[in-house]
Amino acid sequence: MEGGDIFIQDFINDLQESPESQIQNGFRGSCILITGGTGFVGKVLVEKLLRSCRDLSTIYLVVRPLNGRNPNERVKEMFVSPFFDRMKIENPTYRSQVQVVRGDCFQPNIGVDEAVLNRIASKINAVIHLAAATSTDNHPYCTLHTAVCTNVRATRDLIVLTKRFQNLKAFVYVSSVFANPSILDVYEQFYNSPIPTSTVIQMAETLPDYILNRMTSGLVSDWPDVVTFTKALSEQIIQSAGPELPACVIRPGFVLGTANEPIAGWTNDLNNLTGCALGSGLGLVRVFYGPSCVNAEIVPVDMLVNLLLVACWDLIGKRTDVVNEEVPKDAENALIYNYASSNYKPCSWNQLGEKFFKNEKNVSSPNFFWMPFYYVTNSIFIYWVMTFYLHTVPAKVVDLFIRLIGKEPRLNEFYKRVHAAAKHLSSYQQMHVRYHNHNVINLMNKLSPRDKMLFDFDMSTLSWDAYFDKYLKGLRVYLMGNPLHMPGPNNNTLNRLITIHYNFIISICVVIVMYTIFFYC
Repeated sequence: MEGGDIFIQDFINDLQESPESQIQNGFRGSCILITGGTGFVGKVLVEKLLRSCRDLSTIYLVVRPLNGRNPNERVKEMFVSPFFDRMKIENPTYRSQVQVVRGDCFQPNIGVDEAVLNRIASKINAVIHLAAATSTDNHPYCTLHTAVCTNVRATRDLIVLTKRFQNLKAFVYVSSVFANPSILDVYEQFYNSPIPTSTVIQMAETLPDYILNRMTSGLVSDWPDVVTFTKALSEQIIQSAGPELPACVIRPGFVLGTANEPIAGWTNDLNNLTGCALGSGLGLVRVFYGPSCVNAEIVPVDMLVNLLLVACWDLIGKRTDVVNEEVPKDAENALIYNYASSNYKPCSWNQLGEKFFKNEKNVSSPNFFWMPFYYVTNSIFIYWVMTFYLHTVPAKVVDLFIRLIGKEPRLNEFYKRVHAAAKHLSSYQQMHVRYHNHNVINLMNKLSPRDKMLFDFDMSTLSWDAYFDKYLKGLRVYLMGNPLHMPGPNNNTLNRLITIHYNFIISICVVIVMYTIFFYC
């Protein structure tokens, strides 16, 4: 098993039979429709359901064809991953509980065939809507057309489809804590959007891309990117559905690798933050611009999934008793859950960098390009000076050498993508926002001691040092493909990298001093 050296002894909890929990009982016999089930969060969700809620009836995965593979091939390939090994041991008949539904959230009505909908409509008890266009879809910035169609229109169309699901008890939507960046105190409530969702959808469906691209900066000026903008619009759609839709909205921060289960440190998501972390560990990414006193709002993906399932269970419980066939007994407006690490274990961007650096030194890699170094600066001048010396200059030198030996240079292009990703992250690094989480606390208080163990989403129990140690090991094994037993660079190599690094730092200091003397003295 690839990567076994990092999770058999350290990362997988001991298998054990345990008494049934309230949550397990709540999902017994349920049929759950999941969009985005083959994505990063989706994989963790599917694994958790099949392992911890084995008595559910069916998981319907809405999957699109991709890269020449049909939906069934993609799901079959997904289950080959070692990530699902523990689940396969505990639930050997898992495959009979998974049905693939061909669909595409970019298409109207999420691209699902009408005959398929008619066949499964009466069976579905819960919908978990994860599918979304993100900023990692081939570019740090997702296009407005793609984001609106996939994130906003798909949410609207899926809610319309749920009216045909006679036995629906829960609709869970995953948004973002960054969906309302202009508000300094974000409560667990809906906030008004400055533009109607129907107008934005109509624009995306009728206007050509070149016009939409020109309009993007004006439309999303109050948001970090089009993804958070469209998440805010999707929340408006859920709010407009009213209490007839048994819905809740989960707002997580930046979602990173697993903290505990089924494999601590697992990730397969190369988003902007993960990419910068990986580049920092390799010694390639060294400088970030942004205040160091802002919380990074990172969230382990397995804890997010646990919160998601507990929120879904809570909705199912509220819809169990009904007054009549149409009006649920406890019908109420959708609940919102702000899930941000600053409410549990704050971790600033500066602390995040320190933990990347501290732990990466303990996981030496044969792919080191430079001594691992991560620095967050509030000064745009210092940022550009340091990126010039520590990113641009080494890239030019290395690419020149590569070109001389007849190979294609790549490092300079790599840094262009890195700087675009860093610029994208800088929008988040300037958010001084407080996220209130009373609903999350109330939900946690509903759990039995057993369920608090099985579906733990209390981030206050985390040790960030231990988490990042395992997370960076996971980056090395699951994203870089380097087993931990592979030897790292020898002492001579490390000493040479350290010497080069500090020579560059001294050069930067000299330039800053000369600049200050010349312009200010």
